[in-house]
Amino acid sequence: MKQVMALTLIAILGMGFLAPSKAQAWISPTEAAKAYAFKFPKFDGEVYEYETKADSQKEAFERAAQACFDHFKAGRHISMDYGQDIIDVCVNPRTKI
Repeated sequence: MKQVMALTLIAILGMGFLAPSKAQAWISPTEAAKAYAFKFPKFDGEVYEYETKADSQKEAFERAAQACFDHFKAGRHISMDYGQDIIDVCVNPRTKI
């Protein structure tokens, strides 16, 4: 009798482990990408503007700052002082509303 109950219990518990699970993890809804526009101050006689879509303002800012630096560096080797001047401009954009 004990063996039958033990086998029944094992079978019931085993079915629970083998059965497909319908449980789902909680997933936070993702924010829809928003449009962001940045206007960088005048540097070397030029004002640089950048627009992007991103899930957060932080992500949009990081993209804009990198694009600004790449734009003003223009693929050339630059001095450290000139690079720091570009960085100063690119980390202080004005957000266009």
